[in-house]
This record gives sequence, structure tokens and C-alpha cells, in this order.
Amino acid sequence: MNRRLKYLVGAIVLVVIGMSLGLLALLRVQEAREFHRRHPVQTYGGTNYVVQLMDVVAGRAEAGCLLLVYLRLQNPNPYEVTLSRNWFVLVDHAKGHYLPSTTSTQPELIKLPANGVLDREMLSFTVADDAFAGTVALLVGQNQMLLIKDAAPVEAPLRNGEFRSFQRRHW
Repeated sequence: MNRRLKYLVGAIVLVVIGMSLGLLALLRVQEAREFHRRHPVQTYGGTNYVVQLMDVVAGRAEAGCLLLVYLRLQNPNPYEVTLSRNWFVLVDHAKGHYLPSTTSTQPELIKLPANGVLDREMLSFTVADDAFAGTVALLVGQNQMLLIKDAAPVEAPLRNGEFRSFQRRHW
């Protein structure tokens, strides 16, 4: 009888561990799906386009903290749509507003071809050192924000020269 009890307890433990791992995997997949969800946006002029978060890279350099946001932009219109990079504003938990950098590698205007897609359009932001301490969101249209990072503090702070890629909101 003692041997059967050991096998029964072992089987129950294995089932509970398996179910816990399955639930954790399901939650991670759901969080990734929510992060990559497509968001229809309308400009102030009435033009519509679709924004989808692809990847977020956070890092620290000697000049400060950097945040690179990779977007997939889709134009469902039969005509070309031109977007200004300054329409994409990053907002942190302390209500700090950051405009994307427009250096020689990034033109100020983003041109979406008629019925076309830009798969990995990058927006580069230089942010304050404490910007990752709370919620970070990206303003993509008229009062429409995409949550990039949740309110939880960063699990491991970034060291100088370190960059990490995220495809979910919990860092």
C-alpha cells in the first residue's frame, strides 16, 4: 500500500507541475499576442493606417537611455500616405514626452505606399534614466496610445552598453 501511495503522490505532483507550466506558457503566448496586436489609427486629416508593434529594444549608452521601437505600418488606402515621425510620441510614467530622433539615417517623413506595408520601421528615442521605472506608451494617433511597458519596474537594470530586446510588456 505504501508503494502505491508514493506513485499516486508522484503522479499528482507531475500533473500539477505540467498544468502549471502549461498555464504559464498560455499566459506568455496571450501576452505576446496582445503586444503584437494590430491597431487601426486615423490621422487628424482623416486618413487611416494600421500600426503593429514588432519589437522594442531598450538600452543604455554613455549619452543616456535609448529605446528603439520597431513598427509594422500598413496602408489600406489606394493612395500613398505620408506620416511625420513627430506624430509618434513616447510618454513615460512621469508624463515625460519624447520625440523620435530624426538623424541622417531616419528621414523626418514616413511614406506608406498605396495598399502597401512597411515591415520594420524604426523609431529611436533618447529617454531619461528613470523612464523605464514605470509605464511607457507610444502615442500613435489622435489620443490613441500603445502600451509598450507595463507599470512593473525593470527586473534587471541595464548596464552601460547593454541592449535588450522585448516582445511583451513586462520587462
